[in-house]
Amino acid sequence: MSMPTGTFVHALGHNWLGKADIAVQTILLAAVSVIVGFRLWSRRRLQISLQGNDWFIVAATIVMLGRYVVELLLILLCGMGLHADEVDRTGGPEAFVRFKKLTYIGELLWATVLGLTQLSILQYYLRRLQQRLAMRLSYAGMGLCSALWIASSLATAFICTPSRKVWLASLEGDCGNRNKLHTGCAVSGLILNVFILLLPLPVIRNMQLTWPKKVWLAIIYILGLVLIGLSAVRIKTELFLISGDSTYGSARGSLLSSVETLLGIIVACLPVLAPGSQRINGTTECTSIVQTPRSDHVANRYWKASVLSNGQMEDSEPEIPPSHSDPTTHGKKV
Repeated sequence: MSMPTGTFVHALGHNWLGKADIAVQTILLAAVSVIVGFRLWSRRRLQISLQGNDWFIVAATIVMLGRYVVELLLILLCGMGLHADEVDRTGGPEAFVRFKKLTYIGELLWATVLGLTQLSILQYYLRRLQQRLAMRLSYAGMGLCSALWIASSLATAFICTPSRKVWLASLEGDCGNRNKLHTGCAVSGLILNVFILLLPLPVIRNMQLTWPKKVWLAIIYILGLVLIGLSAVRIKTELFLISGDSTYGSARGSLLSSVETLLGIIVACLPVLAPGSQRINGTTECTSIVQTPRSDHVANRYWKASVLSNGQMEDSEPEIPPSHSDPTTHGKKV
C-alpha cells in the first residue's frame, strides 16, 4: 500500500539522519521519564515535599515531550534529514512551509527547556549551598538564566514582522538575522552552563567526602563536561549549515540540541537520585561506606540530613552522626 503523497514516512529507509534522530531521542526521553519519575518517587518515600527545582524539572520534561513530537513531525511530514531536492519532489513548496513553521515552534520549545533546566539546578544550589557567596552567585545565575530565556524567546518569536513571514517568505515585512540570533543565544547558554558547573566547586572542595560520594560527584561532573562539549559542537555545526539545503543541513544541529537538552535534564536529576537508590537497595552506602546496626528509620533521617550537602539540607531534622561507640565507625568520614 503506497504512502500518502506529501509525507516522508516511506523515505525513512534511506533517511539515516532522521532515523538516528528518532532513535536517540526516543531512548533518551524514555530514560528521562524514568529518572524524573524516580526523583519524584524518592521525594515521596523520604517524605520531602516537592520543591521549586522539582517543579522546574517536571515542566522541562513536559515541554521536552512536546518538542519530541515536533521533531517527529519534522522528519515524517517535512523530510528533515533528506536533501532539499528530494523534499521538493515529494512534498512540493508546502513541505518547506511546514518545515519552517515547525522549526520555529521547536526553537521556542528548546529555549524553554534549557531555561527551566538551568533554573532547576540553580534553585537546587540555593537549597544546598548555605554559604553567602554561593547563594548570591546562585541568585545571580537565576537572574541571568531568566533574562536569557525571556530574551531568546521574545527574539525568536518576533524575529520577523509579521511573525508568519518566518515560514511565508512572500509576505511583506522585515526579518532579522536568524543566524546571529541563534549563535548569540547558543553562546550565552554555553557560558551559563560553564558558570553553573563551576559554581559549587569551592564548597565541594572543602567537604570531607567518602569515596562513594566522590564517585557520584565525578559522574555528575563528567556528564556536565559532556553537555558543555555537545553545546560547543552544536554551535559549530549551526555556523556551517549548508545553504539552500535546510532540511538536510539542520538535521545534525537538531539532533545535537535534543541530546543536549535531554542530557541536561538527566544531569539536573542526578544529585537527588541517590536517596531513592538507597531505599531500593536497603543500604546507606551512598551516605557512608561504613554500615551500622541502626534502624532504617534512623538511617533515612541521617540520609536526609547529610547526603550531597555535607549536612546542609532543607529539612528541619538534625543530622544524626554515626555512633562513636561503634568501633567500626570511629574516625571514619561521613
